[in-house]
Parts: sequence; structure tokens; C-alpha cells
Amino acid sequence: MKAIILAACHGTRMRSNTHKVMNPILGKPLLQYVTDACKDAGVTDITLVVSQGNDDIRAAMKKAYQDIRPIPEFRYTVQTERAGTGHAVQAAAGHIRPEDDVLIVAGDMPLITAGFVREFADFYAAKNCSGVVTVNTCIYLFKGAVLLEWISQITDNNSQCEYYLADAPEILRDAGHRIYVFESDDEVSTFTGISTQAQLAEVTMYMRHRINLRHMENGVRMLDPATTYIDDMVEIAPNVVIYPGCILEGACKIAEGAMIGPYAHMLDTAVGKGSTVRQSVLTGAKVGENTTVGPYAYLRPGAVIGDKCRIGNFVEVKNSNIGDGTAMAHLAYIGDADVGRNVNYSCGAITANYDGKNKHRTVIADGAFIGCNASMVAPLTVGEGALVTAGSTITEDVPADCMSFGRARQVNKEGRAKR
Repeated sequence: MKAIILAACHGTRMRSNTHKVMNPILGKPLLQYVTDACKDAGVTDITLVVSQGNDDIRAAMKKAYQDIRPIPEFRYTVQTERAGTGHAVQAAAGHIRPEDDVLIVAGDMPLITAGFVREFADFYAAKNCSGVVTVNTCIYLFKGAVLLEWISQITDNNSQCEYYLADAPEILRDAGHRIYVFESDDEVSTFTGISTQAQLAEVTMYMRHRINLRHMENGVRMLDPATTYIDDMVEIAPNVVIYPGCILEGACKIAEGAMIGPYAHMLDTAVGKGSTVRQSVLTGAKVGENTTVGPYAYLRPGAVIGDKCRIGNFVEVKNSNIGDGTAMAHLAYIGDADVGRNVNYSCGAITANYDGKNKHRTVIADGAFIGCNASMVAPLTVGEGALVTAGSTITEDVPADCMSFGRARQVNKEGRAKR
């Protein structure tokens, strides 16, 4: 079986610069949900009917499947003018052979599933007929020879002067072909097409419910699914607890026993077993096992946090490796650094990693103690077991087991304040 997916409509009613089928729904363009359903149902030959200027669609499909081996190959055909769904199928005629079984589906119906496609195809095979249609949806399955026959007979004799795919069943039936109607037991929402922003939001709601239900059936405890948004490709192990208000986007991976939220926003982030992330933003980060993050922490791309660490409130970490057992309890910044194990990184401490032109790295060895409001001007190395005293500005390397002062000497002027 091959599939023709109609993806040429721009969706002018959406009032958007984004091509309609490229609008995202929980991490994927809505067209990808349709191609995934077809692929997962065993369809190996997929033709996408697109409009002119379709580079965004080609790029998105290439990116979506870049990590899948073998990489799916999509055929593309261009519908040169907006002349209806029938005209779109005509544009794909060159990819249809008489011996093919051809599934036709709209590219703006992201809620259809592989299970539906398989049931639809099984019904078609059991009836040994010329074609099968669903009621009031743009989903069809025809024998290739019959479809080619219909293409040669279709006209635009209607008020819109367009070629309509919906005319096919009547034309073929009148020509003596057996055409059956498939009545699905799926929810009506499965067949929702998208033409407006309101419909996009409605379909997103249904998709969110479907994704959340899948995770809960796999053993994830979700305290308030109605306020939890999880992208389709997110991986969550059993026995994870997700509190209200969480958003998990991209390629997040959450290991068993982790606790996420409330109000955590994560993108392309991995969280290890038994770790907790509360009221924080994590982007492109990796958190080890039995580590706590937050509340109100910010882990930026390249932040790699070890096991049994503490990243507390208002701590920002960027492009840095944090060793096991290290604590950054509050109000600190660490960027472009390699921090060892069991380091105490105190309140207000920062790595001064940018000189106005280039970024430089700071190295802090195992067991070091960084005092409150210390500024470490990179490039810099703080040795194992060293102590940087509170309020210091450190511009030179600190040897192991050394106590380093980098501040002005305190001077008391008796009676000066009173005067």
C-alpha cells in the first residue's frame, strides 16, 4: 500500500505566515503526525502533495526523520494551483500505478492513528472492492487503476470551479465499481481537520490528553493532566511523579523515580533516577541521579550536573560540568566551567567567563570551597581542597589546599560614622 498525503493548502484562515501543515503540535509539525501514522501502519511509499515554495516542508520532514534508520524517503509532487483536493490527487497521478492500493489522507488531520489506518486497510482488503471511504472525512483507499480512471473523468463543474476528491465515490459507483463506507469506532475527534487557530488549539488539547494518557498507562503519576504539556517524543520512565504546571518539550528523558514540578519547564533535558526538579527552567541540560534542582534555578545548554548535587534557588549554570556531591545552594552563576566533586559553591559566587571578546573556562577541583560573593576571573584554576574566601576577586590560579584572599584590607575609622 502506498499513501498520498495532501499537504498543499496554505491555510489562509489561520492568519499565519507558517504553512498550515507545519504548525507545531506538542513538538512536531502536524504533518508529521500523519506521516508517522502511515509509516507505523506499514506504508513504505509516501507521496506528499505540496504547493510551490515548499522548502520548509522538505526541511522539516528531513529533520524529523534524520535519526531513523533507514531514513524514510518521501516523494514530493507540486500542486501548481489551488484547485481543490481532486486536483491535488491529479498532481500525484505520476506516482500511481494500476496495481497499487492507494491511501489518500489530508495532511491536516494529525489525530489519525496507525491503528485506524490498519483497520481501514483491513476492511478494504476483506471487501475485495474498488475503494473504501469514510463518512465526511478526507480519507480514501482505492485501487490504483480505479483511481486513475476517476482522475480522467473528474471535472470542475461546480460553483467553486474546483476538482473535488469527494466526487470520486459517486462517479466510480455510477461507473459500476463497488465502493464501501468504513464506519470507524474511533472518537469523532480523530478525524478533526485544521483550518483555524481555534481548531489547532482544539486538536492540541486532544493530542495532549492522548500523550498524557499514554504516559499514565505506562506508570507515570500525573497529578493534574489538564495543566501538564508533554511533547510527543518525550521519554518518561515508570514511577515518575509530575506535579501541575509542567511543560516538557523536545527530546526530554526522565528516569525512574524522578519528581518534576510543580511548574518546571524543560527542553531537550535528561533527568536521572530519583532526582527532583522544582519550579525551574532547564534547556539542553543533563541532571544526574538523586540530585535536586530548584526552586527557580536556570540550567542552560551544556549544563551537566552530577549525582547527589544541589542546584538551589536562583542558580544559573551554563556550559559547565558539575561533579558529584557539589552544592550550589542559591544566588550563584557558573558558566564555562569544570567543577569537581564535593565542591561548596556559596551564595553570590560567579565565574567571570567573558572578557568582552572571548569566553574562558574556570576549573575548580574536588573538595574546593568557594566563599560568598567570590568572583573568579577566567581563565582560572582553583586547586583541590582550596578555599577562596568570601568577597574575593580571584585573577590568578589557586594551588591545592591553599586559602586565597583577593579583597581589600578592612580599615575601621573610629567615630567617623557618627561625625
